[in-house]
Amino acid sequence: MTYKYIFALSIFALAFFNCEDVIEVELSPTNAQVNIDAWINNKSEPQTIRLRRVSPYFDSSPSPVISGASVIVFDDAGQEFLFEEEGITGNYIWTPATGETLGEVGTEFGLSIDINGKQYVSASTMNRIMPIDSLITEFQEAELGMVEGIYAEVFARDFAGTGDTYWIQTFKNGEFLNKPSEISIVFDASFTAGGNVDGVTFISPIRTSVNRVPDPVDEGSEDTINVAPWASGDSIRVEIHSLNIPAFFFLEQAQTQLTLGDAGIFAEPPSNVPTNIIPLNAETQSEEAVGFFNVAAVSSAGHIVE
Repeated sequence: MTYKYIFALSIFALAFFNCEDVIEVELSPTNAQVNIDAWINNKSEPQTIRLRRVSPYFDSSPSPVISGASVIVFDDAGQEFLFEEEGITGNYIWTPATGETLGEVGTEFGLSIDINGKQYVSASTMNRIMPIDSLITEFQEAELGMVEGIYAEVFARDFAGTGDTYWIQTFKNGEFLNKPSEISIVFDASFTAGGNVDGVTFISPIRTSVNRVPDPVDEGSEDTINVAPWASGDSIRVEIHSLNIPAFFFLEQAQTQLTLGDAGIFAEPPSNVPTNIIPLNAETQSEEAVGFFNVAAVSSAGHIVE
């Protein structure tokens, strides 16, 4: 009886694990949807707003550019900044005169985009930004989970009063460190709105978030190249950009979406992150926009690692 039971159980298990149904996932077309990348700042350098079409979910090719649009940023004093397209790239650029910037802290800005008669608008306020107190790089001995080598740390003090939000951007030898795990956003002096840390120097994990995250040995591998983030002769530059609170939550959710691939089979499916860009005359849902508009004040510091 025991042998018959084991045999029957084996047949059942074999049948169970060999039952496979191919499920074809049908997704709604998204090519009509507009992606507006409008993160600009008060640095006296060319400012760029990028317009693209949203590609289908399983399409890994570059997103189609949107050419021939009208892109204007204006401030609360009525001054207009015309962003002109560079070639047929979908990149719209405003180039300031020497020493000119978009404006000052506290200025309210509007964004107006016309794409073949479809109009999109948004608004953003340039919030305050603190100076960077110091940016240090120093040699550290090997510790648990950290090889010996040169590491960086940035020191800045949050303003008193809750609700200041920032985006810390790090550049190594001129290259922006932009992996999802390297997105460093700050609410007051902590990571989240509920951190209850206000008016003090950034907490330690934020100060050290300017270090490059190790690259995997191979694509998809969990093993990483065991090298310290900085070496003698590297250039390091750290910028702190002020954010509007909705921009902070946009980046927070975008970072979550970008890292969902590492969250396992029980992760929530990707979805569009809420935007502050409003379509005025969209006729269908596919003509609504994704992306964000934020005008930042920036403080920066940098040096050559020795």
